Amino acid sequence: MNVAEFILANIQKLGTDTAFCLTGGMAMHINRAADAAPDLRVIYCNHEQAVAAAADGYAKAKDYVTPGLAIVTSGPGVTNTITSVASAYYDSVPMFVLAGQVKRADINGHGVRSRGAQETPHLELMQPITKCAFRYVPSEIDDTTLATNLAQAVSGRKGPVFIDIPLDVQAETVPDAETRLANIAALIADAVHKDHDVPEAAVSAIISALQGARQPVLVVGNALRIAGISRSSIKQLVEKIGVPTLFTWASFDLLAHDHKLNFGCAGGLAPTHSNKIMQSADAVIFLGTRLDLLTTAFNPQNYGKNAKRIVVELDEKEIAKNEGMTNTTFFNVNVAGVVDALLTRAPTVNVKEWLSNCETLQAQDQQDELAAFGNPRLTTYQISTVLSRSRVGKYVVPTASGYAIEGIARFFKPTEGASFAWAGHVLGSMGLGLPTAVGAVAGLKQPVVCLEGDGGLLLNVQELFTLAANPDLPLTVIVLNNRGYQSIMKSQARAFNKEFGASKASGLYELQFDLLAKLAGLPYEKCDTLEQLEASLNSGAPRRLIDVSVEEDGYRGPAVMTKFDENGKPYSTDIADVSWAR
Repeated sequence: MNVAEFILANIQKLGTDTAFCLTGGMAMHINRAADAAPDLRVIYCNHEQAVAAAADGYAKAKDYVTPGLAIVTSGPGVTNTITSVASAYYDSVPMFVLAGQVKRADINGHGVRSRGAQETPHLELMQPITKCAFRYVPSEIDDTTLATNLAQAVSGRKGPVFIDIPLDVQAETVPDAETRLANIAALIADAVHKDHDVPEAAVSAIISALQGARQPVLVVGNALRIAGISRSSIKQLVEKIGVPTLFTWASFDLLAHDHKLNFGCAGGLAPTHSNKIMQSADAVIFLGTRLDLLTTAFNPQNYGKNAKRIVVELDEKEIAKNEGMTNTTFFNVNVAGVVDALLTRAPTVNVKEWLSNCETLQAQDQQDELAAFGNPRLTTYQISTVLSRSRVGKYVVPTASGYAIEGIARFFKPTEGASFAWAGHVLGSMGLGLPTAVGAVAGLKQPVVCLEGDGGLLLNVQELFTLAANPDLPLTVIVLNNRGYQSIMKSQARAFNKEFGASKASGLYELQFDLLAKLAGLPYEKCDTLEQLEASLNSGAPRRLIDVSVEEDGYRGPAVMTKFDENGKPYSTDIADVSWAR
């Protein structure tokens, strides 16, 4: 076994059965090893950004338990991955980026701009956007250090690990490889096991807060999924505690939308009942949500302002950013151990009147929503509705950027077991939807729907041909076609009363998606009415491109607004005051 084979075998022992790759000369031995590796499928993407995004999508489809694997060459092969790697880092996605590097003699040690052919300072570029970035040279890194580095991807707050291997190292023989592989796997397993240690102080505080509250709320964040907590365990926990439960945009698919304890996502663009519940609570238990600005409507202090707040957060820097929040207790521990303990020890809280009040708020909100958006047109509300209940809407990968996607996320209602797996949730980069969906469908081996904007698709349109090269991947691509960059158009109109570079009228090309689908060998369907879309989603092949002509009225439902006080100072409205009045 050589070094390239040895590193790949370590990653395969973590369960990874698919690699995403774009071949290159400085990674030639890694490419050969991947091609020859037993039980490893290699999918060859057409851009390195897509290679890393596909590895991200694969890991998300495996519920953050099995890491993704991206293989690229040196220099531009690495620099092209940066956006996708940064996105995976912000989303806490376990994945490995395995890169070639020029031979050691050619690595720049002279301070010049460039020395080796296709050489760049990989580690310096990757360190800020990975949990660990290192060069593997066996004489410099022992097996304990290697295990520690690899374990960072799949333990703690998970994230990408970057490994570069110089060309002259890749083919070196590894002595006693099988024994060393077993020892490294055991060290990694031990690190993962420690995530489930029970933090008694946090568990006791949560139990006490629940027992002493009259209007408690549980907030379930995406860190539960990242920590490896199964959906069935999350449902069991919610039902055991029995209090109104809220989610975030990243976690709202963890419980069916019609579950009696699911009261949606509070925040700046959110159901009014969710916000009123949050602001009426006297105790809020935040499990694995980092209280980011979008979730808290840019005001963490105000989010659940009338409640005693308990926050379970693994990343101490996420806690430090909210230092000074009043009436809030932070526990810097892994949520996995907390959930393990609460599943057996949490009290069942009797809050029948509080639940009834929350149900009344929810019912009124749903009536207002239907009154505002019930007209059967191709709006994002109606697209979300028909997709949610369609037979193909069980695993949906939406891009995280664009005007159309905002509405989809606001109104998608996941059924039991359905997933809404964001392509770049935090970074919000255009174009990650299609390659992330390719990774997801490769991981799941079952039908997946990709939601992309007409603008976003063009940023990685070449991955339609990765799909063409892998005809067994059942991926449906839905293009939310609003003929340009609608969110940019609207912001430009507000700020400058002029549009530039945002549509055909201001410099863009309006693509004919039927021709593109034909080139990629995909069946093409055009949907100009809601009835056409509903019929399309419930019939037809699992591989196709559906071009949806999105209608817009510019309204996304109630949202926090910026206003100005008597001195002209801007402030955001309280989330509890958000209403359907337009």
